[in-house]
Amino acid sequence: MQRDYFVLLRARSQQHPLLAWDQGYRAFLKPRPVEVPEPVKLKLGEPVPPKPVMVDHHSLPAPVVSSRVKEALEAMPLQGVQFVPADVRVGDQVLRYWLVHMWRRFRCVDRERSVLTLDSSDGDILEIERLVLDESVLRELPLEERLAFRLEESVVHLLHASVVDRVMSLTPPPEGLRFIPVSDWNDSAGFLHGRQDP
Repeated sequence: MQRDYFVLLRARSQQHPLLAWDQGYRAFLKPRPVEVPEPVKLKLGEPVPPKPVMVDHHSLPAPVVSSRVKEALEAMPLQGVQFVPADVRVGDQVLRYWLVHMWRRFRCVDRERSVLTLDSSDGDILEIERLVLDESVLRELPLEERLAFRLEESVVHLLHASVVDRVMSLTPPPEGLRFIPVSDWNDSAGFLHGRQDP
């Protein structure tokens, strides 16, 4: 079951900008859907590349995706995932993207087998150096409820292999994202190769 999951990361490119909020965002920190009467406002995060290249996925660190990736994800019945329209200011332009609000979170880090840095005062996880999922937690959940979710213990977004396959089947292949198998993911994952890397 562990091998069925991938961590979603941004591509390793200095040209693809990180994104930042251009408005309040407290509602998005809570594990529930948000009410959004109008598109959220985002901007390019620091450091802004000299010539930013906008691609199919950017990190907020929540995923922010193009319309075509959003449509591929929407084709799957992803429970606990909300697609929020997002207007990204890039110079004089405003581009429409979609914030993937994975409000469903599962506490499923196997604390015995993962390599963790814990807070000495309360035992909370400060850093995950090597992730092992608690498969007993996942087995209790129907597959359709755990196709895409965020870890409760850390800001790590997980996608089931079937969802990854759906996204990667787009033509041309989507740019700006990587999927690292959970078994390969660690605190240095930003430097690892994943699906979509050369």
